Amino acid sequence: MNQYAEFLNKDDCVLLLVDIQKVMLDPCVQPELIEKNTSALIDIAQTLNIPIMYSEHNPEKLGGFLPQLLDKVLEPEVYSKLEFSCLENEAIFRSLQKKDKRSLLLAGLETHVCVFHTGAHAVRLGYRVHVASDAVSSRSVLNKEVGLRRLEKAGAVISSTEMIIFELLNRAGTPDFRAALPLLKAL
Repeated sequence: MNQYAEFLNKDDCVLLLVDIQKVMLDPCVQPELIEKNTSALIDIAQTLNIPIMYSEHNPEKLGGFLPQLLDKVLEPEVYSKLEFSCLENEAIFRSLQKKDKRSLLLAGLETHVCVFHTGAHAVRLGYRVHVASDAVSSRSVLNKEVGLRRLEKAGAVISSTEMIIFELLNRAGTPDFRAALPLLKAL
């Protein structure tokens, strides 16, 4: 089946939030939108019991993950890394494998560096990768666009936060849908 025609399944997903650190987010294109949409992805993941993983790139020098996004999760699973691909980091890769899920939802920074490296690497390893295009960013529009194009050429599905949420919910009229309505109205 074509990966672009395949719907997300909430029971087969992991949300990986890549390097959303203040010093990196502030100079990026539309930082407020990235924070808002990442927050929405965290909320829907928690509503649907989708595991959430956080990576921090060189936090000793760049600072930690954005606290207001970390605080949304009771016990956040946070990994420090130096690698551009999260999956090159042994601890992150081991944790992802233990979850035994085949779809990886990506949001974070920067689109053309760590998000690209992680997404392309995951595709090579057989994961279905979905990128929330309005929850990733770079310091320039050009680098964001090039990163998204390369991710798509590599086999990732480029989507949006709202599209991902509706896809995960799959239908209206359910308790999960009713729980997600305030979130959807805020997008």
